[in-house]
Amino acid sequence: MVWKKIVFVLPFICLFISDAYSQARVWETFTSMKDIRDIEVVAATNEVYCATSGGLFEVDMTQGTVKRKFTNVDGLLSVKLLSVKLDNHGKLWIGASDGSISIYDYQTGGWNYIYDIKNSSEVDKSINDFLLYNGFMFVATGYGIQKISTNDYNFVDAPYSQLGTFPANNTKVNRLALFGNMIIAATDAGVAYAENINSNLNNPQTWQNFSAPPLNQDVSALAVFDNKVFAGSPSGLLYFDGSSWTVYPNTTLQNGNIRAMTSTQDRLYVATDNTIYFTQANDLSNISVYQTGSGYTDLNLDINSNPIIGTSDNGTGINLNSGYTYFFPNGPNVNSFIDVEFDVNGKLWACGGTVANSGIYTYANGIWETYTVQTHPEIGSSNDFRKIYANDDGRVWSLSFGGGATIYQNETFTNFNPSNSPLPPFQTGSNFCVPTAGVYDLNGNFWMAFWKVQNTVTPSVWVRVGDQWQGIPIPVIPTDNNGFFQLGVDEYNTKWLMTSLNANRLYFYNENGTIGNFNDDIYGFYSANEFSSDITSLTDIIVDKNGEVWVTTNNGVFILSNPVAVLQGQKPPPRKMGIISGNLIVPFTESCRSIAYDELNNKWIGTTSNGVFYLSEDGTTLFEQYNTTNSPLLDNDILTIKVNPADGRAYFGTGSGLTSVNTDAVEPLTEFEDIVCSPNPFLLPSSVDLRIDGQYVLTQVSCSPFRSSLSYPERI
Repeated sequence: MVWKKIVFVLPFICLFISDAYSQARVWETFTSMKDIRDIEVVAATNEVYCATSGGLFEVDMTQGTVKRKFTNVDGLLSVKLLSVKLDNHGKLWIGASDGSISIYDYQTGGWNYIYDIKNSSEVDKSINDFLLYNGFMFVATGYGIQKISTNDYNFVDAPYSQLGTFPANNTKVNRLALFGNMIIAATDAGVAYAENINSNLNNPQTWQNFSAPPLNQDVSALAVFDNKVFAGSPSGLLYFDGSSWTVYPNTTLQNGNIRAMTSTQDRLYVATDNTIYFTQANDLSNISVYQTGSGYTDLNLDINSNPIIGTSDNGTGINLNSGYTYFFPNGPNVNSFIDVEFDVNGKLWACGGTVANSGIYTYANGIWETYTVQTHPEIGSSNDFRKIYANDDGRVWSLSFGGGATIYQNETFTNFNPSNSPLPPFQTGSNFCVPTAGVYDLNGNFWMAFWKVQNTVTPSVWVRVGDQWQGIPIPVIPTDNNGFFQLGVDEYNTKWLMTSLNANRLYFYNENGTIGNFNDDIYGFYSANEFSSDITSLTDIIVDKNGEVWVTTNNGVFILSNPVAVLQGQKPPPRKMGIISGNLIVPFTESCRSIAYDELNNKWIGTTSNGVFYLSEDGTTLFEQYNTTNSPLLDNDILTIKVNPADGRAYFGTGSGLTSVNTDAVEPLTEFEDIVCSPNPFLLPSSVDLRIDGQYVLTQVSCSPFRSSLSYPERI
């Protein structure tokens, strides 16, 4: 049944409030939690908590499952975690790179927070480690050590910022350990230690220093074992017996890249990048391999004294009696989102660019799936995907830097590169292929532009018509070394191509309905100074629902309101977007990186350092601004924005993960199977609201016995 809306005028007032407009903003955060930064074990519940670069997650070792995860919408102040430690009150202290400390009571689910370091003026506020001692938490930061009471969260003493002769306020402390009453600090300048943790640690003379190689920089691993303190750096391992430092008596560890250490009563475990070793007390020179792998980041012990292993890309490894199983919550492959797209079925597609082994990742029905060259070689030869484009017919194109173009169609990936298609290589004789921008035209043909092609006679723009490729030699575009990175198409089928490598230019090209006949083509370009003399970079482009071309730059946004003019031999002048403030329109001067529009044609603009601006259709009215201080945005540098028309959620891709928020701009339904009104009958006057439901809640009506206009659906 198809419905359309007609208007009845009734002798009473009803105030219509759409549920979409009345609802509060609901945020979601999507991050990868494979990169383990620190591990803590709660022996009382046999659970492991893992601090990661994407948040915190909990593993139930009894059940062998990921029990829950936490992001900045689940209680954390930040997801970029570096440390986690259980205090003497059964609460987890969770430290982040921005200086925030989130304190989680795992028994009640309650949260407390410490903002002092986050709000300080220190340059490096990172919370790198915690050391619990006598009701106090000693906090290793990017500028020294803080002492905080675990009873009331008050700071005790001034920061311990001068550790011996190491630079004041500029010595990053990476790890802390207790050796008897001695406090040991592993720092970027070496090792600092004070004989008595209860002494005046504010006095630099209380501290002694050791900074001979390999402990002269980036010391980041500490362990107490066999009445000794072991300290490691990327250059090697030494130990301290309380009076002197000794080189480790095995050359493998003596010169190894030491990433983490832990110890039992009779074993010392040492992790390098790709191997975990162990040694026995009184036999340090004899080391054995415990496990081999890659990307080891942290070590701790379970309640049975088995090592718990942290990795950079495979979560945490736990020995469940039958060998090691690695755990991490389902999530995106990495935390880099440089492009996001929705296909015809509403599935989210994303890519992470240069982040190692990022590949393509999708999200649907609450589940993330990952496609990399290693797991799905059919996607091509490179995991460095930069752009993804979906069409209404189900096709999804993914463009990789070096691996060519990959289409997903009929549930199958097919890769095109110079070895199996006419697509041009980066250099003559190479299979390295770099398509970096694409767009579907009005006829469903897929256009593709390249960062660089093999020579000056090879077209740098190609179009896929059916199952055939056609090179497009546009005369005004130099074919070699173009640096294309954005494409758009307007309602007249004119293609708009943005480039930056040779010069910041916005090209336009229209084949005049005859692909392959280049005699009737229309083309030209705008240079950056035609937008403004202070423009140094063009960054993104869209063609909105009104057919206007919107261009973001390092200094605001520009609009081409009449793009058809280029087909008539004229170039419409760019108009700079401004926002109404008072009675004036003030030019918008933010450094912008990304732009999108929603179903209401409202604009979403992502900046390089100030988050997201949500604006009216014409850009003159600021509805909302979101950044990391007033919202769960993960980063103020917004790499990409996409609004899902099906449910109106806006997605913001950053280098730290993906964030989404619900909006009012929901794609209208074309059909309703059922319309239900409640209460039924509805008697006037009424103290309750009339609720009209279809597939979604359509309208909520508050009535007053005067007069109003009511909108009702009518069956046709």
